[in-house]
Amino acid sequence: MKIDIILPCYNPIPGWSDNILSAYRHLQNLAPQFQLRIILVNDGSSRNVSATDFDKLTQQLPHFHCISYGQNRGKGYAIRQGAALADAPYVVFTDIDFPYLEEDLLAVINKLSAEQVDIVIGVRAGNYYTKVPTWRVFISKMLKLMIRTLLRVSITDSQGGLKGFSQKGLDVLKTTQIDRYLFDLELIKLASRRSDLNMQPVVVNLKPHVVFAPVGLAILRREFGNFIKVLLMR
Repeated sequence: MKIDIILPCYNPIPGWSDNILSAYRHLQNLAPQFQLRIILVNDGSSRNVSATDFDKLTQQLPHFHCISYGQNRGKGYAIRQGAALADAPYVVFTDIDFPYLEEDLLAVINKLSAEQVDIVIGVRAGNYYTKVPTWRVFISKMLKLMIRTLLRVSITDSQGGLKGFSQKGLDVLKTTQIDRYLFDLELIKLASRRSDLNMQPVVVNLKPHVVFAPVGLAILRREFGNFIKVLLMR
């Protein structure tokens, strides 16, 4: 069975291409029954990305596909570009550093394929908060509180960077309009409206030594505006 894995790429940490190769090989060893294809979307990176990285991945990954454009547009935009090319029965997106255990990524795929789920949302295990900076804990918990009290959707952990889709579920992802981080929340709200969609959570576990990108005030202001957009969606 074919599985497409979408990876958005923006100014990744050095060694990112080797990390992709390592994660891919681990996944393929765990589940040789799947034919895995990486769809990498270079979202206007300005550093730590070179032709050498792309050549390495092209040579060592079967069926590898790369999209690249010059202006940074945001994670939501990048993932939609990858989704437009994904034609496998089941599609997963995660972050370029594969921050969650490969076993959990396979659990997402298995839930899609074995249980006929349309959208699988990776929700972060409780010990996630012992492994991340304090400011991340505060932001994450505040967002979950706002989602629970204002949006009242069934899944409040919207921002875990691992989600899976059937082609039917992927069609919902393609209709999102937010270009940056809160496209995940928009996706959950849109999917929650659909009585014909089966959306379920799967607990996912963070790998040790994951490096977190800083979240500045400008990003928080922008994403608060995006939260208001989702809140007012009809």
